[in-house]
Amino acid sequence: MTGLKARWRDMTQSAADLVGVLRRSGTEPVTLSPQQYRTALRAAIAGAVVLVAAIGFGLYQFMSLQQARAQEALHEQQLQLMREKTASLQEKMDKMDALDQELRQMVKGAGTGSSPKGDGGAAGAQKKGPDLSSADYNDLLLATARLETKTNARIISFITLKTVLSDTAGLQVRQMQQVSAQYASSTTPSIWPAYGTITSNFGYRGNPIGGGTGFHEGLDIAVDYGTPVQATAAGEVTAAGWVDGYGNLVEVDHGNGFVTRYGHNSMVLVVVGQTVHTGDILALAGSTGRSTGPHVHYEVRVQGTPTDPLLFLP
Repeated sequence: MTGLKARWRDMTQSAADLVGVLRRSGTEPVTLSPQQYRTALRAAIAGAVVLVAAIGFGLYQFMSLQQARAQEALHEQQLQLMREKTASLQEKMDKMDALDQELRQMVKGAGTGSSPKGDGGAAGAQKKGPDLSSADYNDLLLATARLETKTNARIISFITLKTVLSDTAGLQVRQMQQVSAQYASSTTPSIWPAYGTITSNFGYRGNPIGGGTGFHEGLDIAVDYGTPVQATAAGEVTAAGWVDGYGNLVEVDHGNGFVTRYGHNSMVLVVVGQTVHTGDILALAGSTGRSTGPHVHYEVRVQGTPTDPLLFLP
């Protein structure tokens, strides 16, 4: 580049000398010698080459800058995608933590009053993960490392809980199914949905949530978390899911105007349209919906009218 600049200066000087000769000549015809013509031609060509080189260099710099900006934008998009994916994994891990706590409550057999307050089955307040909305690459690496550690811990915990529940709840389910086998074809409510202490009877009572009085359309039976809830007669499942107030609800139509309801479950084990027999397990007891402790809210409706369940219990 330095040699090219020096050559350009020499040619520029030659061209200037040529211009000076032309100016001194005035209006007289100018005759260029072959040497002067070649010098002028070289100067013009050199100028054009330098101009083209400068334009090309400028275009190269502009394109490089544009490419760098495009790569930076792509990097930011990829980083944002990593933030969203990591945040999604963190949210799922929070739910797994809550499930782990609830399963432990089930294993412990937590008594009435020590349960969650009708928050949909999550045991206690969930500990939220860190905010990753503006996390950089290093922050995301740290978050994923923590998630990996917590995932390994949860796997070990779930394996342990599975072993314990297989030995306890599984045995309890089998015993209840054996006891109720003799009533399997009955369509009239005739057995207990679960065995426990009655904490609230059918009829008017003080409202345990919000105060005041109200009519209680069923029977509350205090049980441990995870206690199997069984159908009190054969029939067809007409509701199986979340219903305001009831939390996780199962409803069974037994025909002949008989309908039973089982509320506040921690987990529903049947689906709408399923045929069940007396003693079949419908759900696991919990404290979802408007509830202050783990129990089974049991209703019997005859021709659509709530009826005292004690009239049908042995």
